[in-house]
Amino acid sequence: MTESQPRRGSRVPLAFGLIFVVSGLWLLLHSMGVSLPSFATYWPILPLLAGVAALVDLFFLGKRPGSAGWAVADVGFGVLGFALTLGYTSLGKILDWLPSLPTILGLSLLATWLAGGRRNDSQLIAGCVLVVLGLLGFAARFEWLQRLLPSAQVLWAVLLVVGGGVLVWRAFARGKG
Repeated sequence: MTESQPRRGSRVPLAFGLIFVVSGLWLLLHSMGVSLPSFATYWPILPLLAGVAALVDLFFLGKRPGSAGWAVADVGFGVLGFALTLGYTSLGKILDWLPSLPTILGLSLLATWLAGGRRNDSQLIAGCVLVVLGLLGFAARFEWLQRLLPSAQVLWAVLLVVGGGVLVWRAFARGKG
């Protein structure tokens, strides 16, 4: 393996290592009689640790663009997990938090696209579509967001113009090279 090639498999062992260390410390402190909050409440720390591992992989280890997407997804799902366990929303109010799923996935695709040098247009388009779908889902549930966002037709028009513009620009950029 040369210096310029990313190392393979560094994110997953790092994520499991961080999760094992935190879990082990949690169990050790609990066995020593230290008063700790319930792990059932703070389990979303695990995807947050996986997000930290993805960031470490992105910046220091493998330097793979996909790690940016994993970091955004892991942190997003960790925050959603905390919102569920700390009572900001509940599984019974699925329509309140369900738009988070396409939003998180869209943002992770956009992060991967940005970290990858903006080469994969399908990541950009899919990421924008998912983020817009998530925002529309939130707007349908929250009146204050409805006032901030333009109509669905305007959002789709802007998304199509931007996505099409990027595709046309890329076609011309490849034709010159």
